[in-house]
Amino acid sequence: MAFKERNEGFTHSENLTLFIQEVLAEAKIELKQLDAIAVSKGPGSYTGLRIGVSSAKGLCYGLEKPLISIGTLYSMFALITKLPTSNFQPLTLFCPMLDARRMEVYCAVYDKDGKTIKEVSADIIDENSFLNC
Repeated sequence: MAFKERNEGFTHSENLTLFIQEVLAEAKIELKQLDAIAVSKGPGSYTGLRIGVSSAKGLCYGLEKPLISIGTLYSMFALITKLPTSNFQPLTLFCPMLDARRMEVYCAVYDKDGKTIKEVSADIIDENSFLNC
């Protein structure tokens, strides 16, 4: 497994293809070995999603590979539940969130098996926001 990130301003378009090359080299994988390419379908930054999807579509077209879209919040849920220490009670709920700005968050609620309890939405939350989950 390999990953690369940089939090230095708005440099996605300048770094993404370089990061892809570096991650593949670190993982000792060649592009032609990929079965498919996955990309976030949001929610998230419009510009970031657009850059990511454009790059992924270009790779898929050139490599003749399928494109798979995965929800950002669901991928956050999946990452947490796949940790080796994950052992959750039957009624455990997960509520991944992303800052949507304007005092809102993008959020969803999933049960421990990944069933959607509350669909992805942009909400202004308070202490009562999730009482009905």
